[in-house]
Amino acid sequence: MENKIARNLVEPKRVKFGWRILIPPLFLLDYFRYKKSLILTRKNLLFTKQLSFDAAKEISQGKDRSFEIRSIEIKTKNILDKDRKGFYTEKIRRKQFHEIDLLITHYLGLLNSRKSKYDEMIKTFYKTKGKYLFFLNTLQKAEQEVIQASITTIKKGSKKNRIQWFKKVEETSKKAMMEEVERIFSNG
Repeated sequence: MENKIARNLVEPKRVKFGWRILIPPLFLLDYFRYKKSLILTRKNLLFTKQLSFDAAKEISQGKDRSFEIRSIEIKTKNILDKDRKGFYTEKIRRKQFHEIDLLITHYLGLLNSRKSKYDEMIKTFYKTKGKYLFFLNTLQKAEQEVIQASITTIKKGSKKNRIQWFKKVEETSKKAMMEEVERIFSNG
């Protein structure tokens, strides 16, 4: 799902024809910029999900939940300490912990379902479309808090551009989630 979201968020710049067509490295430069942006966007979209999934795996194998939460706190604090550009702030980090807690519970439920396919895991753990939608709504509210923290604390670009970017992120994510729900809980 994150690959699809990232591709929808990162639009390749239109290739300029004319004299540029005579210089293939210019086309390659545009392509590599696009790929780099796509990779970075996907990495950012997966950041809390990856931390949460790794913690859930460890917890499902017998590790203590509080130990895993503390491990995430240390990892994110190290990232915060290394960030010199101001893209990751303490306010964003604090807001992510609610999202991480929700995701750990979600992933633990999926891992404990003892099913091998993702759709079956979702159906087993949530039982109904309504319960899964409730989880997704709760998760989206937590993500919205992170987005609001990002809008107010990140100083890259204008506030208007940040609001537009995060609105696009939110809309694209919501659309992808609803497509997933319909696919999983379709009657077919």
